[in-house]
Order: sequence, then C-alpha cells, then structure tokens
Amino acid sequence: MQHLDYFQVFQNDKTIAEGVTLPSGQFALCWHGLCHSHGVFPSFERFKGMQAKRSGRIVKQVASSLTAEACSRTFYLQRNEDWSGISGTGLVAVGFEFDRLAMLHWLDQHGSTFWYENVAMVERVHGHEGRTQIARCDLRLDRTSQGSKAGIRDVSPAGCSLADLPE
Repeated sequence: MQHLDYFQVFQNDKTIAEGVTLPSGQFALCWHGLCHSHGVFPSFERFKGMQAKRSGRIVKQVASSLTAEACSRTFYLQRNEDWSGISGTGLVAVGFEFDRLAMLHWLDQHGSTFWYENVAMVERVHGHEGRTQIARCDLRLDRTSQGSKAGIRDVSPAGCSLADLPE
C-alpha cells in the first residue's frame, strides 16, 4: 500500500482546494469554500495547466496532514471475500479522506471514482457485513523519532510502512 500524492491549490496564499493523483493517472479534486464541489480531471498535468492560466493560482505537492484520529488520509478497501463476483479479493480500491468528503477509486481496468460523505459511509456501502474492510496506516506522533520522517511512527496492525509516506 502506498500513499496517494497530495496537492493543495492556493489563490493568493490561501488554500482553496486539495487533490490527489490516482493510480489511473487521473486527478481527484475537492474545492473549499461556500461553493464546495469535487470532481476528477483526466490528468494532473491538464489540471495544473488550467490553473497556470489563472493569476495568483499556485498548485503545490505537500505532505497530507493526519485525520483527527491520527490516521493516514489514504485508505484501501481490503476485500477478503468477493460475494458479488465483480471486484475480486485483496486490495480492490484506494481512497482518500478529504476535509469534507471521502473519495474511492477502484483499482480495476475501469478505474471508476466515487464520492461519499465520509469513510464510515464507504465502509457501510462496500463492507458487505465484514467481508471487506478499510485498511490504512495508523500514524501517530512520536517525539523520540529521528530522520527525515521524524515525529511519526508506524503503529498500524495493517503493516503500512513509513517508507510509504511522502517525503
């Protein structure tokens, strides 16, 4: 499992959106503000090119913050039993928990992307009575760590590695 590349969009030094690059190469984006919206662009390059035409607009790759529960914002669907016969077993989808929404991207040849109110809703829809589980790194602050990823240690039962974290 690896973390999705996370980007923030700034307008005159104020964060106005956040997004992630999907395994399919598409770019999922969640806008902030009163007119909150979300969507998927064909590619990050296309999105960045569109934003470059706007005065004062900057797109930067940054490390995503942890959730309120100190978890990684990137999560996966771990399907242990495929009761429908459609998606198979193993890691079948990757998701990202934005501030207001959760995005889920299927890791099949179609690469469909869906949006949910939160990760709990993803689990309710796709959990199939425990046959599918949310798997993510559970990263917590550790003041004794040293190095480029100081301040974070892996306490995940799912076995995510700190090597998965963006630099």
